[in-house]
Amino acid sequence: MNVLVLGGTTFFGRAIVEQLLTRGDEVTVFSRGNTRPEWWGNVGHVNGDRANSTSLEQLRGRAFDAVIDNIAYTGADVDMLLNIIGPSIGHYVLTSSSAVYNTARGFPPYDEDDVDRSFRPPAEKAASPGWAYTIGKLTAEQVLIDRDDVVWTIIRPPIVLGPNDPTLRGWFYFQRLLDGGPLLFRCCAERSFRIVYSEDLARGYLGALDTPVARGQIYNITQQEVVRMRDFLAAAADGLGVPLDIVDITVRDLAHMALEYSDPYDRLSNFIPSVERAERDLGYVSTPFKDWVGETARWYRDRYDGADSQGYEARDDEILLARGLRSYPGGSVKPGEE
Repeated sequence: MNVLVLGGTTFFGRAIVEQLLTRGDEVTVFSRGNTRPEWWGNVGHVNGDRANSTSLEQLRGRAFDAVIDNIAYTGADVDMLLNIIGPSIGHYVLTSSSAVYNTARGFPPYDEDDVDRSFRPPAEKAASPGWAYTIGKLTAEQVLIDRDDVVWTIIRPPIVLGPNDPTLRGWFYFQRLLDGGPLLFRCCAERSFRIVYSEDLARGYLGALDTPVARGQIYNITQQEVVRMRDFLAAAADGLGVPLDIVDITVRDLAHMALEYSDPYDRLSNFIPSVERAERDLGYVSTPFKDWVGETARWYRDRYDGADSQGYEARDDEILLARGLRSYPGGSVKPGEE
């Protein structure tokens, strides 16, 4: 295939391009050119800004069998691109987000039809970053669904983890495991969820490109296993060859220590998107959870050389709090005795 990828130089967009190249597809990347992976010489490149219509005009008239758009955040973004290239492309794949299930009614597992497209948050919440992102992705989906001039597929990833993750959410846990200190968790790390490995997500996109029945469909692409936070941490610890040490905390404990502590997966409580449609239509099978989490943790240990993780400057206070809690196993740290 001749494939255009918008947002193809970092994280799972990079993994998509690598998998396309490996199987012999012709790839063009639309980006600002600031990040140039090792395969840069093997792809075409259009230098531009996704949010700038003048930049996108460079694509007018160019024919592509497929377009993968990882960086459309609103309905206006989708329309701006498709008004330019819609007539000359075969298949448009939009990266949405499982954040749209913030509008869902009912209980998990959430399938692709569980989104309430009419839902809008109260005015006082609508401008918050989380809701702005959710509604932006929801409107991007709706604009695409309402168009009749393009063949489309929508992919909804949950939280994505793997090498080269610019969010560094996984590094939060891996760095703390590597320093040997305890990890603090509410609810004893029993929250259950599904996330996805970046390489598995990329394979989901290729499956959607290759499968005629995927046209006009929406897919959750996630890991197949439902795991607890404790399982995630145990897989990472095992992959790193270090012990796992978890200490339960409460909001009161944090307030007493004046410690602003929130692990990045804190909100993943029973967040379980259904993956049945992808299994059925695309033949999707995810990498065993323990394998890819351990491999990812080792990548950070052996190859990552960037900044510390979120909140790591207060790591000594985290450890102090954990020791205090261990001293008083029947309750929270007592004032003046931490």
